Formats: sequence, C-alpha cells, structure tokens
Amino acid sequence: MNKATKVLVIQFLFFAVIFLAARYIIAHFELLTGIWIPVVSGIITIVLVPQFKVFKIDGKDTVFVAWLFSKKGTPVNWL
Repeated sequence: MNKATKVLVIQFLFFAVIFLAARYIIAHFELLTGIWIPVVSGIITIVLVPQFKVFKIDGKDTVFVAWLFSKKGTPVNWL
C-alpha cells in the first residue's frame, strides 16, 4: 500500500471518529432533531478533521498534516 492510499484511509478514519462523536453528543443532549443532527455533525467534522497531504520532495513521498489549530503543515513521520 503506497502512502497516498494510507493517507486516504487514515483521513477517513479521523473523519468517521469525529463525525460519530459529534453526532452522539448532539443527539445525546437533544440539541437538534431530525435531519439536522447529521448535517450539523458533518459541518463540525469538516471544520475539525485534520487534512493529510502527500508531497513528493527530493524524490520521496512526504506526508504533511494541517488542521484548524496549526498555522502550517507539519511532516508526519509515522507513515
């Protein structure tokens, strides 16, 4: 599995975990009802999920992660 595929899977897992947590919190505390629970959960998730990108630097694939709380992307060494 190449790094681009790993990044896609990891980003999906982060999205799923944050989406399910936001959906559970919104539904548990009855903040919204009906179709608005998944809609608002999706918007919250899109804002909070970290973005992973693969760049080719000096012939090697390098993975960077950036999200709402960081000013610039930082390299990921565990992929």
